Amino acid sequence: MLRHATLTISCLLAATAAQADTYPSRPITLVVPGPAGGTPDVVARMVADKLRTRLGQPVIVENKAGANGFIGSAAAAKAPADGYTLLMGFAQTMAVNPVTFKKLPYDPVKDFTAVARLVDFELALATPASVPAASLGELVSWLRAGRGKYSYGSFGAASPSQFAGDMFNRKAQLDMQHVPYKGSAPLVTDLVGGQVQFGFVVLQVAQQLAQGGKLKILAVTGERRQPAAPGVPTMTEAGYPDVNATGWYGLYAPQGTPAAVVNKLDEAVGQVMKDADVQRKLIEQGVNPAYAGHDALAAYTRSEIARWRDIVAQTGFSAQD
Repeated sequence: MLRHATLTISCLLAATAAQADTYPSRPITLVVPGPAGGTPDVVARMVADKLRTRLGQPVIVENKAGANGFIGSAAAAKAPADGYTLLMGFAQTMAVNPVTFKKLPYDPVKDFTAVARLVDFELALATPASVPAASLGELVSWLRAGRGKYSYGSFGAASPSQFAGDMFNRKAQLDMQHVPYKGSAPLVTDLVGGQVQFGFVVLQVAQQLAQGGKLKILAVTGERRQPAAPGVPTMTEAGYPDVNATGWYGLYAPQGTPAAVVNKLDEAVGQVMKDADVQRKLIEQGVNPAYAGHDALAAYTRSEIARWRDIVAQTGFSAQD
């Protein structure tokens, strides 16, 4: 009986190795649960193009936007666990959604196998150029002087952008009204127009407009100053260490994807992320190369869910149905 069990295990290992040797034998689909043209989409297409060379098969980016990332994430979770469907997971979809919605059509831990983390990034606290403040301290003083007159925006309800704004609003005792937008583009439009007095947006987006004199960047989230904006202080340096909403992107596969396939994908991603040209282009997009392997991403995902649960609890936000 022991001999039979040993033989069975040997056959399984041989089959798994053979599967890894022949994988991939056809195109891979990379689902992005967001619209075309956004930073996640740009990063996904950049990585997909390089993976094509490494794996010898096309990696086709498929945008499935909508419902806070529910649509694309759920579709990827239900795909066959064969390595031919991957998901670009975000902080929003994999860590924030689980603690802000009572019901999700997917479980970021149980329904997915982590493949590799790609990048992380910070948000920038941006104000209209017309706001008479050159620092976060000056902004707080100006907003307090006009208490009740002003509002702040975010790029979506129950998003990292909202929670960063909520925490800053509460910690600075500003008593401002939150205005949620459906994406970064409308938020940035109203920031430039002065309809809202501040908002947390992706650093790269804010920088482009700041260089044109349309916005001011007063601080960035995260633990360190950003290479793309070394003169901008962190929220911690400006006196608000709790306002630390950061984001990240990683690749996931449906739960049950063979370990040998995951390992092969992880190895290929690691090689792509070491490419100097890729690193340069990622930094130009306002994100930081932050490759980590599948085990590290799995642990990081769980820790991020716990971290965001604490952040959300501090804001007093009630989970939505």
